[in-house]
Amino acid sequence: MILVAGEALIDLIGHEGDDGGYLPVVGGANANVAMALAKADVPHRFLARISSDSFGQKIKSHLQSYSVDLSLAVDAAEQTTLAIATIDSSGVASYSFYINGTADWAWDAAELPGAEAITELGAKAVQFGCLTAAIEPGSTVLANWLAELANFGNITLSHDLNIRPSLGFDRATELDRVTKLNSISHIIKASDADIEWLFDLAAGADLAEIASNWTMHGQLLIITRGAEGVEVYHNGERLEVPAQKIALVDTVGAGDTFMANFLVKLDDFGVLGINPREKLRSLNSENLVQALNYATAAAAIVCERAGCQPPTRQEVELRLKG
Repeated sequence: MILVAGEALIDLIGHEGDDGGYLPVVGGANANVAMALAKADVPHRFLARISSDSFGQKIKSHLQSYSVDLSLAVDAAEQTTLAIATIDSSGVASYSFYINGTADWAWDAAELPGAEAITELGAKAVQFGCLTAAIEPGSTVLANWLAELANFGNITLSHDLNIRPSLGFDRATELDRVTKLNSISHIIKASDADIEWLFDLAAGADLAEIASNWTMHGQLLIITRGAEGVEVYHNGERLEVPAQKIALVDTVGAGDTFMANFLVKLDDFGVLGINPREKLRSLNSENLVQALNYATAAAAIVCERAGCQPPTRQEVELRLKG
């Protein structure tokens, strides 16, 4: 079982230059990951704080339509977080957020199951990141919980940075936060734009030294580069996988779908769970590339659909067959 911890919010989606208004759809990076795992028919649970307001009811209904397991979800009194997603002429989404006092960031330690409880539920991995890991007061509560899980030693921790500079985060504070979370994680995913913003680098900068620092404790690091594909650092090697050619509709949920389906294949290969660093070290380059190609194909399918509509396993496998 893969446990996903994080936000479920409402994306108000509009297109640049379109006066047709904004369409409310269920979103949030971690909600998208949970949906993608459900579509892949992988055992999972979504640990989220979901508001009891009308938007929260819409979120629950939508996730349940995907068969997302909400048995660990918390019923929250706070309002739902709203994200304004504007799609430009090339299909790329940019975001602004309404987050003050909303449900996703109000975690209390008592709402988070302990490491033993999670293990008893059969969890092999915990996927986390994006806004839930960044916004107080909940981010500190979540970080302490993740440190407990790391010390327990039986659960793979997977961190997708998903930095949102538009929220006005202080760069130095964000770098410190990310560095601490990376140090206890086993899998790290970041876009090139995430890293360039964190380190105040020009677009296209060489990221090899940063990658070396982030993998010094045996972490597996994935850097996504949009249309240029992905690169991965693992066991001292650097590998590249090209992006697939697509008929782009928009990029909403593509990175989240990539992350979910990468975990799907790692689970297939039996490298999640007990003694996570040792298990990941046992992942050979052939299987790693296979997992990356699988995740890339899943993300490509999402890019050819409006909004986040993750594919089934059968759809991904069919695409890989060409």
